[in-house]
Amino acid sequence: MGDREQPDVVWSLDGYSKEDEFLRTQHIIRPELIVRLREVIKPDPDDPWMEYGYNVPLEVWPAVDAILQCGPPDPGLDYQTGTTAPDPAISF
Repeated sequence: MGDREQPDVVWSLDGYSKEDEFLRTQHIIRPELIVRLREVIKPDPDDPWMEYGYNVPLEVWPAVDAILQCGPPDPGLDYQTGTTAPDPAISF
């Protein structure tokens, strides 16, 4: 997965509504699942740890659900991967 060490970030699968800015969901992705998710959602070659945000098309959702166990998508939301700085109060 590239030569860079794992970054100090928290990955997530984020659902959001274009019509209602308050309608959002977030599913935290454990670091070991990023490797598997890369097989379904192809990141840029210079982004080995999927630190950038990537759209998650509904046609790949069955594979995403098999990896993340996140359940069915909400039909009113669009989905994207994301990263944030870790919260020291939260541990996995």
